[in-house]
Amino acid sequence: MTPSPTTDDSESQTLSKLHLHIVPDDKPVFACHKCSEVVALQDELVSKAFNGRSGRAYLMNSTINTALGKREERKLLTGMHTVADLMCASCGSPLGWMYIRAPNGEQRYKEGRYILEAAKIVKENNW
Repeated sequence: MTPSPTTDDSESQTLSKLHLHIVPDDKPVFACHKCSEVVALQDELVSKAFNGRSGRAYLMNSTINTALGKREERKLLTGMHTVADLMCASCGSPLGWMYIRAPNGEQRYKEGRYILEAAKIVKENNW
């Protein structure tokens, strides 16, 4: 017997929180500006020399506690890219995007990496 889908928002929020990653307290992290959920380790930072929709942005090797939106073609400063919007898994707030495919060899280093917009996150040093 398959469980029936629930329509209770509080129950579904509790269930989704069970799948969030926990990070040791001494690790420097980036957190969602809206709900303070940890979304990346600062150790995963590749570059601070990027721009997002709201200004300065960071290129990251990985993120945690995030969800991806629909895959789409988007015109960015460096050409057309295949990307998916990146949201906080806890509150759904938009954080940036994931590069799925880059237009040429020069841009391929971005593939599989993530943009976190500085205006959408908080830097927590935890030391």
